[in-house]
Parts: sequence; C-alpha cells; structure tokens
Amino acid sequence: MSEHKDFVRQNATRHRDAIKVDPDWAGQAADHFFEVVSLAGTAVVAVYYPIRSEIDPSVIVERLWQKGITVCLPIVQEDDRSLRFCVWRRDSGLVPGRMGILEPFEKEYVSPDVLIIPLLAFDQCGYRLGYGKGHYDATITKLEEEKPILKIGLAFAEQACLLALPREEHDCPMDIVVTEQRVFDFRGRNT
Repeated sequence: MSEHKDFVRQNATRHRDAIKVDPDWAGQAADHFFEVVSLAGTAVVAVYYPIRSEIDPSVIVERLWQKGITVCLPIVQEDDRSLRFCVWRRDSGLVPGRMGILEPFEKEYVSPDVLIIPLLAFDQCGYRLGYGKGHYDATITKLEEEKPILKIGLAFAEQACLLALPREEHDCPMDIVVTEQRVFDFRGRNT
C-alpha cells in the first residue's frame, strides 16, 4: 500500500503544482467556507500557513479575525506525530518551526473546534492525501478523544479525484472540503 500511496502522492503533488491559480480563488473559497460553516464567538479555528502550492487560507483567516474568532496555527511536536495549536493574532510574530513552517513566536496553546487542513488530493468519500507524515491523522484521532471537531479540507477544485484514494486504517476522512468552485459535504457519507 505504501509504495502505491507514495506514487499517487507524487502525482498529486505534480498536479497541484501545475494548477494555474486565479488570484480570486482564495476569496471564492472563503465565500463558500462561510456559506456552510457557522461559528460561535467562542470557537477556535485551526488554519495553516501555506507552503508550496497550497491554496492560501488568508482570506478566511482575515474574516475569522473580523468576527472575533480565535485562530490558531499548528506546531509539529518533536516527541510524536501529533500537532499542537498556538493562537495566531494579526500582530503575532511568526518564526520558522520544526519543519520550516511558520508558527507563532509566542506560544499560547489552545484546542481547536475546527481544523482547516491542506491537502494534495481528496476523493468522493472525503479522504485526503497529505504529505505522508501522518500529522493531521494523529492529531484528529487525539482531538476526537476530547471532543467532536469539524474537519475541513481546503483545496482547489482540480484536486478532486473521481477514484478512491489509497487509504490506510489510520486515515481520517474530512467532514467537508471547500474549493473555489463549491463545497463537498461528506458528513454521513464517509465509507
């Protein structure tokens, strides 16, 4: 399974890297996000700082800040594969973290209610293909032991796969995937 999954991952990476991105797509994805996700003022939303050719969540982040929603960024832990989350404010200083990904300099840890997750590809059952380190799957499993969380993939529409992605027992499906074109709602259909 692993070799096949790695092959699919390499192809998905090349495909995403080749997408000709329209500057309006991030705003369109944000519009779709807020059409389907209603948040209480006490909600904590985990986002990501984009790397490589990931869709930029900054329009969503700005709107969350405007609504007074707590936003946080993931921090890769050294001792296991799971992530911890630190509050990210407009004025937060960001520094390169363990894998070179930007994270808040000041560490105020929180537990998110909503995860906005980057991906390489997603299938029609809501399973995502990530970079292969298992950080998000391990984190989702750990968080869901504490409370229910809403798992939202953020992607370009071209990252949708018609065929099922290879999956392993530890892979966690998304509840929703938001793209610039539409929302894919998988709640109740993950099989």
